Amino acid sequence: MSKPNSPYQKYIYWLTQDQESQLDANFEIRNIKLKHAKGIVCTPLDRINKITSVAPEVWDETCVRQGSWYRTSDKNSLYLVISSFELENFETQKAAVITESDFVLPQPASLTKKQLLFEDPRLQEKMPARWRHVDEMEKRIYLRWAKRLGSSVQDYDQLYMTHTANHANFITPKFFIETSESIVPYSIDKSAHLCSCCVELFQVLGSEFKKKLVAPCPGATIFARLKPNRYLLVEKP
Repeated sequence: MSKPNSPYQKYIYWLTQDQESQLDANFEIRNIKLKHAKGIVCTPLDRINKITSVAPEVWDETCVRQGSWYRTSDKNSLYLVISSFELENFETQKAAVITESDFVLPQPASLTKKQLLFEDPRLQEKMPARWRHVDEMEKRIYLRWAKRLGSSVQDYDQLYMTHTANHANFITPKFFIETSESIVPYSIDKSAHLCSCCVELFQVLGSEFKKKLVAPCPGATIFARLKPNRYLLVEKP
């Protein structure tokens, strides 16, 4: 298991209900506590949480709108397990390894580029209907969070455009790093202007890419204590 001062690292697994029950039973025998997330999907990303299971219904709770990406994906009905150590006998269920990166955003995407991403046909085809409907309370929360992280944006529609365009960049990337092997898409704006980074971190979106660079959203900085604008490298095993 990771030590307090060790580099940040999380292993991501997707399990069936039977597999999650098996894991829980095995841990109980070994006197290891498998925590169960309540209310919020991203809290297991906190360094202090050694291993946590996220049941499908958690995606329907605090972040029900954001959870629509999960509910309309191939991960729907599966249990998400976020661990600070590798799990024996679950190698084929491992979806990603997350570590901190030194990547720095060259510059935020322009409004024109965000609009192009927002209008991308593949995004429009994949976008859940529930994602489109934001109530007034949520709008106020996101504007408050953006301000808390240093943003001067006062129009929620601008945030929504960025939130959606950012997800689009992990469906049809326009912003990426080129390597000798492939491309590495990255989050297109700073943390203050993002939403639901969980869907990229947990491979709900962009799982076809070998590597991704994902900046934490305000929720992840608040509820999982991730560092604002500190990109995380998501690597397929």
